[in-house]
Amino acid sequence: MLASALVIAAAAASLFGPEPVQRLVGSAWFLAAAGVVAATSLLAAVVAIRRRSWPGAIQHLGLVIALGGVVVNQTTARNGYLFLEQRAGAGNVFLSRDLRRAEELPEPLALDSVGSVLARAFRPAPVAWVTVKARGEMSKAVTYNRPLKAAGWQFLLTQTVEPGFLNEYELAVDGEEYLLMHNQVIEPAPGLHVWSFTYDVDARRVGLMFGSEQQWLGIGDSATLQGRTVKLTSATFAADSGVIFVVNDARFRFIIFAGFGLMLLGLVLSLFRREEQ
Repeated sequence: MLASALVIAAAAASLFGPEPVQRLVGSAWFLAAAGVVAATSLLAAVVAIRRRSWPGAIQHLGLVIALGGVVVNQTTARNGYLFLEQRAGAGNVFLSRDLRRAEELPEPLALDSVGSVLARAFRPAPVAWVTVKARGEMSKAVTYNRPLKAAGWQFLLTQTVEPGFLNEYELAVDGEEYLLMHNQVIEPAPGLHVWSFTYDVDARRVGLMFGSEQQWLGIGDSATLQGRTVKLTSATFAADSGVIFVVNDARFRFIIFAGFGLMLLGLVLSLFRREEQ
Protein backbone atom coordinates (compact mmCIF):
# COMPACT_ATOMS: atom_id res chain seq x y z
CA MET A 1 0.00 0.00 0.00
CA LEU A 2 2.78 2.43 0.88
CA ALA A 3 4.60 1.69 -2.40
CA SER A 4 1.39 2.32 -4.34
CA ALA A 5 0.86 5.60 -2.48
CA LEU A 6 4.38 6.78 -3.40
CA VAL A 7 3.84 5.91 -7.07
CA ILE A 8 0.46 7.69 -7.14
CA ALA A 9 1.95 10.78 -5.46
CA ALA A 10 4.79 10.94 -7.99
CA ALA A 11 2.36 10.43 -10.89
CA ALA A 12 0.11 13.24 -9.61
CA ALA A 13 3.09 15.59 -9.23
CA SER A 14 4.22 14.81 -12.79
CA LEU A 15 0.99 16.39 -14.09
CA PHE A 16 2.39 19.79 -13.06
CA GLY A 17 5.81 19.36 -14.69
CA PRO A 18 9.31 18.11 -13.73
CA GLU A 19 9.96 20.64 -10.97
CA PRO A 20 7.21 19.36 -8.60
CA VAL A 21 8.39 15.79 -9.19
CA GLN A 22 11.97 16.75 -8.29
CA ARG A 23 10.83 18.46 -5.09
CA LEU A 24 8.58 15.56 -4.12
CA VAL A 25 11.00 12.73 -4.83
CA GLY A 26 13.87 14.64 -3.24
CA SER A 27 11.96 15.46 -0.05
CA ALA A 28 13.02 13.88 3.22
CA TRP A 29 9.64 12.25 3.92
CA PHE A 30 9.50 10.66 0.45
CA LEU A 31 13.02 9.21 0.78
CA ALA A 32 12.20 7.97 4.29
CA ALA A 33 9.01 6.28 3.06
CA ALA A 34 10.94 4.75 0.15
CA GLY A 35 13.48 3.42 2.65
CA VAL A 36 10.73 1.76 4.68
CA VAL A 37 9.30 0.15 1.52
CA ALA A 38 12.76 -1.02 0.44
CA ALA A 39 13.51 -2.58 3.84
CA THR A 40 10.13 -4.33 3.89
CA SER A 41 10.60 -5.59 0.33
CA LEU A 42 14.09 -6.86 1.12
CA LEU A 43 12.73 -8.80 4.08
CA ALA A 44 9.94 -10.22 1.90
CA ALA A 45 12.52 -11.24 -0.72
CA VAL A 46 14.55 -13.12 1.90
CA VAL A 47 11.42 -14.95 3.06
CA ALA A 48 10.51 -15.79 -0.56
CA ILE A 49 14.01 -17.16 -1.22
CA ARG A 50 13.81 -19.41 1.85
CA ARG A 51 10.48 -20.72 0.61
CA ARG A 52 11.93 -21.11 -2.91
CA SER A 53 9.27 -18.79 -4.28
CA TRP A 54 11.49 -17.35 -7.00
CA PRO A 55 8.89 -15.16 -8.78
CA GLY A 56 8.07 -13.39 -5.52
CA ALA A 57 11.76 -13.04 -4.67
CA ILE A 58 12.49 -11.48 -8.07
CA GLN A 59 9.58 -9.05 -7.74
CA HIS A 60 10.61 -7.85 -4.29
CA LEU A 61 14.29 -7.58 -5.23
CA GLY A 62 13.27 -5.59 -8.31
CA LEU A 63 11.38 -3.14 -6.11
CA VAL A 64 14.41 -2.76 -3.84
CA ILE A 65 16.68 -2.07 -6.83
CA ALA A 66 14.21 0.42 -8.33
CA LEU A 67 13.90 2.34 -5.06
CA GLY A 68 17.67 2.24 -4.64
CA GLY A 69 17.94 3.76 -8.12
CA VAL A 70 15.60 6.58 -7.11
CA VAL A 71 17.78 7.36 -4.07
CA VAL A 72 20.99 7.23 -6.15
CA ASN A 73 19.52 9.58 -8.76
CA GLN A 74 18.32 12.06 -6.15
CA THR A 75 21.59 12.12 -4.21
CA THR A 76 24.15 11.99 -7.05
CA ALA A 77 22.48 13.28 -10.23
CA ARG A 78 23.11 16.90 -11.21
CA ASN A 79 20.47 18.88 -13.10
CA GLY A 80 20.09 22.47 -14.15
CA TYR A 81 20.08 24.98 -16.99
CA LEU A 82 22.63 25.59 -19.75
CA PHE A 83 22.89 28.71 -21.91
CA LEU A 84 24.69 28.50 -25.24
CA GLU A 85 25.22 31.42 -27.58
CA GLN A 86 25.05 30.84 -31.32
CA ARG A 87 28.47 30.63 -32.97
CA ALA A 88 30.25 31.58 -29.73
CA GLY A 89 32.28 28.39 -29.33
CA ALA A 90 31.92 25.51 -26.92
CA GLY A 91 30.61 25.84 -23.39
CA ASN A 92 30.25 23.39 -20.50
CA VAL A 93 29.23 25.49 -17.49
CA PHE A 94 25.62 25.22 -16.39
CA LEU A 95 23.53 26.59 -13.53
CA SER A 96 22.25 24.04 -11.01
CA ARG A 97 18.51 23.48 -10.70
CA ASP A 98 18.42 25.26 -7.33
CA LEU A 99 20.16 28.26 -8.99
CA ARG A 100 22.93 28.30 -6.39
CA ARG A 101 25.93 26.70 -8.12
CA ALA A 102 27.73 26.87 -11.45
CA GLU A 103 28.83 23.36 -12.44
CA GLU A 104 30.71 21.72 -15.31
CA LEU A 105 29.49 19.21 -17.87
CA PRO A 106 31.67 16.21 -18.77
CA GLU A 107 31.71 17.23 -22.44
CA PRO A 108 31.58 20.74 -23.95
CA LEU A 109 28.79 21.60 -26.35
CA ALA A 110 28.59 24.23 -29.09
CA LEU A 111 25.44 25.86 -30.48
CA ASP A 112 25.91 26.04 -34.24
CA SER A 113 22.61 27.63 -35.25
CA VAL A 114 19.01 28.29 -34.22
CA GLY A 115 16.06 27.80 -36.57
CA SER A 116 12.50 26.55 -36.66
CA VAL A 117 10.63 23.50 -37.91
CA LEU A 118 7.15 23.37 -39.41
CA ALA A 119 4.48 20.76 -38.80
CA ARG A 120 0.91 20.58 -40.03
CA ALA A 121 -1.64 22.29 -37.77
CA PHE A 122 1.15 23.49 -35.44
CA ARG A 123 2.99 26.76 -35.13
CA PRO A 124 6.67 26.82 -36.09
CA ALA A 125 8.73 25.31 -33.27
CA PRO A 126 12.32 26.32 -32.47
CA VAL A 127 15.15 23.90 -33.20
CA ALA A 128 18.78 24.18 -32.08
CA TRP A 129 21.68 22.52 -33.89
CA VAL A 130 24.26 21.42 -31.35
CA THR A 131 27.67 19.77 -31.67
CA VAL A 132 29.32 17.64 -28.98
CA LYS A 133 32.89 18.91 -29.38
CA ALA A 134 34.63 15.93 -27.74
CA ARG A 135 33.20 13.57 -30.36
CA GLY A 136 33.69 15.65 -33.47
CA GLU A 137 30.26 14.56 -34.75
CA MET A 138 27.88 16.39 -37.03
CA SER A 139 25.40 18.86 -35.57
CA LYS A 140 22.31 17.31 -34.02
CA ALA A 141 18.83 18.84 -33.88
CA VAL A 142 17.40 19.53 -30.43
CA THR A 143 13.76 20.53 -29.92
CA TYR A 144 11.17 20.74 -27.13
CA ASN A 145 10.48 17.00 -27.35
CA ARG A 146 13.71 15.66 -28.87
CA PRO A 147 16.58 15.97 -26.36
CA LEU A 148 20.25 15.65 -27.14
CA LYS A 149 21.92 12.72 -25.36
CA ALA A 150 25.62 12.87 -24.55
CA ALA A 151 27.70 10.98 -21.97
CA GLY A 152 24.57 9.88 -20.11
CA TRP A 153 23.20 13.44 -19.95
CA GLN A 154 20.10 14.84 -21.65
CA PHE A 155 19.72 18.38 -23.02
CA LEU A 156 16.23 19.61 -23.82
CA LEU A 157 15.54 22.94 -25.51
CA THR A 158 13.38 25.08 -23.27
CA GLN A 159 13.74 28.68 -24.52
CA THR A 160 15.38 30.73 -27.26
CA VAL A 161 16.79 34.16 -26.34
CA GLU A 162 17.63 37.20 -28.42
CA PRO A 163 21.02 38.93 -28.65
CA GLY A 164 21.77 40.88 -25.48
CA PHE A 165 20.95 38.09 -23.04
CA LEU A 166 22.87 38.54 -19.76
CA ASN A 167 25.39 35.70 -19.77
CA GLU A 168 27.44 36.43 -16.65
CA TYR A 169 28.50 39.34 -14.47
CA GLU A 170 30.93 40.19 -11.69
CA LEU A 171 29.62 41.54 -8.43
CA ALA A 172 31.55 42.79 -5.39
CA VAL A 173 29.84 42.74 -1.98
CA ASP A 174 31.90 44.52 0.71
CA GLY A 175 34.99 43.89 -1.43
CA GLU A 176 34.35 40.16 -1.88
CA GLU A 177 34.00 39.37 -5.59
CA TYR A 178 31.61 36.89 -7.21
CA LEU A 179 31.47 35.73 -10.83
CA LEU A 180 27.82 34.87 -11.41
CA MET A 181 25.54 33.53 -14.10
CA HIS A 182 22.19 35.23 -14.72
CA ASN A 183 19.65 34.23 -12.01
CA GLN A 184 22.35 32.56 -9.90
CA VAL A 185 21.66 32.98 -6.19
CA ILE A 186 24.45 33.72 -3.71
CA GLU A 187 24.33 34.16 0.05
CA PRO A 188 27.02 36.69 1.05
CA ALA A 189 25.70 36.62 4.62
CA PRO A 190 23.51 34.12 6.48
CA GLY A 191 19.90 34.59 5.39
CA LEU A 192 20.78 37.27 2.78
CA HIS A 193 20.18 36.14 -0.82
CA VAL A 194 21.33 38.06 -3.89
CA TRP A 195 20.58 37.38 -7.56
CA SER A 196 19.93 39.15 -10.87
CA PHE A 197 16.26 39.18 -11.82
CA THR A 198 16.41 41.20 -15.06
CA TYR A 199 18.70 43.36 -17.21
CA ASP A 200 18.70 46.26 -19.69
CA VAL A 201 21.18 45.52 -22.46
CA ASP A 202 20.83 48.96 -24.10
CA ALA A 203 21.70 50.78 -20.89
CA ARG A 204 24.08 47.96 -19.86
CA ARG A 205 22.43 47.73 -16.47
CA VAL A 206 21.58 44.74 -14.29
CA GLY A 207 18.56 44.53 -12.01
CA LEU A 208 19.53 42.93 -8.70
CA MET A 209 17.53 41.55 -5.82
CA PHE A 210 19.40 42.16 -2.58
CA GLY A 211 17.26 40.37 -0.05
CA SER A 212 13.85 41.98 -0.53
CA GLU A 213 15.33 45.18 -2.02
CA GLN A 214 15.61 45.87 -5.77
CA GLN A 215 18.45 47.87 -7.27
CA TRP A 216 19.60 48.68 -10.82
CA LEU A 217 23.35 48.94 -11.34
CA GLY A 218 25.34 49.88 -14.43
CA ILE A 219 28.84 48.57 -15.01
CA GLY A 220 31.11 50.31 -12.49
CA ASP A 221 28.20 51.58 -10.36
CA SER A 222 28.08 51.11 -6.60
CA ALA A 223 25.27 51.28 -4.05
CA THR A 224 24.79 50.77 -0.34
CA LEU A 225 22.18 48.09 0.27
CA GLN A 226 21.22 46.98 3.76
CA GLY A 227 24.46 48.41 5.12
CA ARG A 228 26.66 46.67 2.52
CA THR A 229 28.59 48.15 -0.39
CA VAL A 230 27.61 46.49 -3.67
CA LYS A 231 29.41 47.14 -6.97
CA LEU A 232 28.80 45.76 -10.46
CA THR A 233 32.32 45.44 -11.85
CA SER A 234 31.50 43.84 -15.22
CA ALA A 235 28.70 42.22 -17.26
CA THR A 236 28.79 40.08 -20.40
CA PHE A 237 25.86 40.19 -22.82
CA ALA A 238 25.38 37.72 -25.68
CA ALA A 239 26.31 39.18 -29.06
CA ASP A 240 24.14 36.67 -30.91
CA SER A 241 20.93 34.75 -30.29
CA GLY A 242 21.10 31.69 -28.09
CA VAL A 243 19.23 28.86 -26.41
CA ILE A 244 18.57 27.82 -22.80
CA PHE A 245 18.56 24.06 -22.28
CA VAL A 246 17.27 21.99 -19.39
CA VAL A 247 20.11 19.69 -18.30
CA ASN A 248 19.22 16.28 -16.87
CA ASP A 249 21.82 13.88 -15.51
CA ALA A 250 20.46 10.50 -16.64
CA ARG A 251 23.56 8.37 -16.00
CA PHE A 252 21.96 6.30 -13.22
CA ARG A 253 18.40 5.98 -14.51
CA PHE A 254 19.19 2.49 -15.82
CA ILE A 255 19.12 1.27 -12.20
CA ILE A 256 15.46 2.28 -11.89
CA PHE A 257 14.55 0.65 -15.22
CA ALA A 258 16.47 -2.52 -14.28
CA GLY A 259 14.51 -2.73 -11.02
CA PHE A 260 11.15 -2.32 -12.73
CA GLY A 261 12.25 -4.84 -15.35
CA LEU A 262 12.89 -7.42 -12.63
CA MET A 263 9.51 -6.66 -11.08
CA LEU A 264 7.84 -7.28 -14.45
CA LEU A 265 9.82 -10.51 -14.91
CA GLY A 266 8.74 -11.74 -11.48
CA LEU A 267 5.12 -10.93 -12.29
CA VAL A 268 5.29 -12.84 -15.60
CA LEU A 269 6.91 -15.85 -13.92
CA SER A 270 4.23 -15.88 -11.21
CA LEU A 271 1.50 -15.86 -13.88
CA PHE A 272 3.10 -18.81 -15.69
CA ARG A 273 3.43 -20.63 -12.41
CA ARG A 274 -0.29 -20.22 -11.67
CA GLU A 275 -1.20 -21.53 -15.13
CA GLU A 276 0.93 -24.63 -14.63
CA GLN A 277 -0.82 -25.32 -11.35
